[in-house]
Amino acid sequence: MVGAANLGEFRYGPGDSPWYGARFDDGNGTGTVTAGQAHQLAKNLYHRDVPHLLERANEVVGSTRMRPFVSIHELGIYLRLLADVGDTLDKFLPVVFDRSVTELIEATSGHRDGDMSGANRRRLKKLAREYVRPGMHVPDLHEALERVQQQRILWQRYVAAGTPPEVPTGVSDTIALYGHVSADLAQLDRPLGLSGDDLLEQIGIDELQQKLEVLAAESDVLNNLQERTQLMTTLRDLELSPLITDLANRHVPEAQVAAELELAWWRSALESLLEADRALLGANTPMLDRLEADFRLVDEAHAAGSAQSLGWQLAENWKLGLVDWPEESAQLKQLLRHDRVSSRLLQDAAPHLSRAVAPVWIASPYEVHRIADTVPFDTVILVDAGATTLAENVGAIRRGRQTVAFGDPVTETPSDFSIAVTPFVDDQPPVRPARSASSPDADDEADGEHHDADFDAVATAESRLEQLHEESALARLSTILPTLSLTRSYRAGGEDLAELVNRRFYGGRIESLPWAGSFLGHGSISLDYVSGGTAVPDPESGAVESVDAEVDRVTALVLEHARVRPTESLMVLTASSKHAIRVQQAVLTAVSGHKDLTEFVVGDRREPFMVATLEQSVAQSRDHVIFSIGYGRTPHGRVLSDFGALGQPGGERLLAVAMTRARRSMVIVTCFQPSDIDADRMGHGTVALSEILSEVQVRTTAEHVPDDSDPMLVDLARRLEAKGIPVALGHRGKLGLVCANDGVCVTIETDSTLVESSLRESLRARPEILRRLGWHYVRVHAFQLFTDPDAVATRIADVLGLGASHTQEIPVVSARQHVNTH
Repeated sequence: MVGAANLGEFRYGPGDSPWYGARFDDGNGTGTVTAGQAHQLAKNLYHRDVPHLLERANEVVGSTRMRPFVSIHELGIYLRLLADVGDTLDKFLPVVFDRSVTELIEATSGHRDGDMSGANRRRLKKLAREYVRPGMHVPDLHEALERVQQQRILWQRYVAAGTPPEVPTGVSDTIALYGHVSADLAQLDRPLGLSGDDLLEQIGIDELQQKLEVLAAESDVLNNLQERTQLMTTLRDLELSPLITDLANRHVPEAQVAAELELAWWRSALESLLEADRALLGANTPMLDRLEADFRLVDEAHAAGSAQSLGWQLAENWKLGLVDWPEESAQLKQLLRHDRVSSRLLQDAAPHLSRAVAPVWIASPYEVHRIADTVPFDTVILVDAGATTLAENVGAIRRGRQTVAFGDPVTETPSDFSIAVTPFVDDQPPVRPARSASSPDADDEADGEHHDADFDAVATAESRLEQLHEESALARLSTILPTLSLTRSYRAGGEDLAELVNRRFYGGRIESLPWAGSFLGHGSISLDYVSGGTAVPDPESGAVESVDAEVDRVTALVLEHARVRPTESLMVLTASSKHAIRVQQAVLTAVSGHKDLTEFVVGDRREPFMVATLEQSVAQSRDHVIFSIGYGRTPHGRVLSDFGALGQPGGERLLAVAMTRARRSMVIVTCFQPSDIDADRMGHGTVALSEILSEVQVRTTAEHVPDDSDPMLVDLARRLEAKGIPVALGHRGKLGLVCANDGVCVTIETDSTLVESSLRESLRARPEILRRLGWHYVRVHAFQLFTDPDAVATRIADVLGLGASHTQEIPVVSARQHVNTH
């Protein structure tokens, strides 16, 4: 193998020269031409014989009404037909071709087992003899008429209907020239290994001339061919033809041939082992694919049938209950005639059937007392347990045999609520004397004037908030019940936003998969800085609140969303109740007179457009969120310390609520930069807001280091790059290999996912999530990557819409160069 490589055997592949793989006479008299003779034959055909034949053939065929021939083989049919017709016209009159001679053939036949009468047969024989030219003798009239019929059918196939046969001059000379060219082409077919429709005589005229041109050209492939032919014969006898073709296709250098041969040997050894031991299913990847597909189908059917199974079970319980407790059935019928039924009446009338009628009860903590104590519950589920105290839920907890509490300690804390209408929109900080905006010193004096007076109030509020947090049902129950953290996020989209919230509020414990748009450079969180966001402090609150520039900018963003993405929901959040009112009024004013925009803003839909404060958004979420801070700067460029609820105890929780309301994307509209916030003068959610704004700015410049821990994925990445496909190894630290083309993103995963999680997670749940996130999921077995990486690369290229491409030489590139810049 190395000797053949040194002689240049692998410098050319099947697509580089038509002489590749040709087998010539080795001097033992096998009957084929030598390499030099074949090359000279190709030169003669291209430069002399074929052009001469085509010239003479065009003259002969062009003088008839036959359609142009498309190949040398068809030209031979034309010439033989013209010669045969000429012989026939020498013996018969031309009118013999005017109509079918089928009856004449039957009449002149020696067999008499047909339906033709004797008189008719004699008449037709006489007619047949009348077609013979005077003075000509046809020994076998029946055989001659059969030839006439065959010639007539062929003639009608190659000419327009109704055209009588005609024979030009020069047919015999052209037939001789055709025979010479046909024989020479056949001599070239044998060493080139051509057969069937690939024969030189069978291909089109234009293709033949192009191929002869390449064959006639000078080529290094024919150099030292005698020595290479002997070596290649030995290698082919060892059944190494597929490896030889692969090495030639990739133009493997001489120095790498030995390593390629060793790799092929180990591959064949592995295949032999796997063939001997059928338990190693890795040797049969189609079987693995079928087993995995069957598992997915069964698992999907199992999950989809759960609701039907439950409905059937409830129906069966109801049917059996009607039989087992007929008295309860009768009482229940009487009870259902009433206008309303209480839980106690239902339980007293049908203590057994009521469990089939109402197996699930839903109530707020303040409605549980309406459910009779006699109603038994197997399980009590507390939702938003972090937002209510244990005392509020004790009425429900005591009724069940077991309790399951769900809650979020980051965004949920028990809070007071109002039971009557108050004259204030929300709790406002103590009213401060009006301050002058004449100088920065005046602002400093106003901010520091009440520092000591507010310190005790703030400390008291923080202490009470912490106490409420510890008294939540989630916190109290977690001290006595087993705790399970749900850290897997299945939300589609908003990856940048989710990662920021995860890192800032959840300590990086939330696990989520990357969105395909992130690989294409589409972010889910952005800053919108309003440069002219200044105003004079309010004379009553002393805050620079709801500046006109910010209101205008938010209104413009809402209108843009309504025009571009009217089918996706939107919410505007703000820390200022005054700003919320002004934005709502500005949006309503802007959309008046525009029917489509008005429908988006005030229309009745599943998730209507809304403008809310941070406190009002706790139970809300939308596809897109505009988080408008609602506070600006003084005319001197100062940012005051008053940020409403955001700057008070519990502001961090409200900020976490705001940052988790968007499912897809968020735009933060602010009149100040993160550096404008003084952490020494401000606290709580205000400082956290400054940190988030800084993180959003820094995130756009983050660079991700590729993961080259899987050498087979690294090799596949190089093969995809050789096809011009951009790739990223270890995308976001979550996906082994991703690539994209024309907006189509593909993620490639290997068998390692089976080790990291359950079969349900790796074979069904994970691929479904990735598809929801915009990825085309391609599962590749490690065995496939090892045995045929080019086929895997071609398969991925097909998914990307690139189709089969010419194999290029694979450059040796360090994995460190695969840096994800998205």
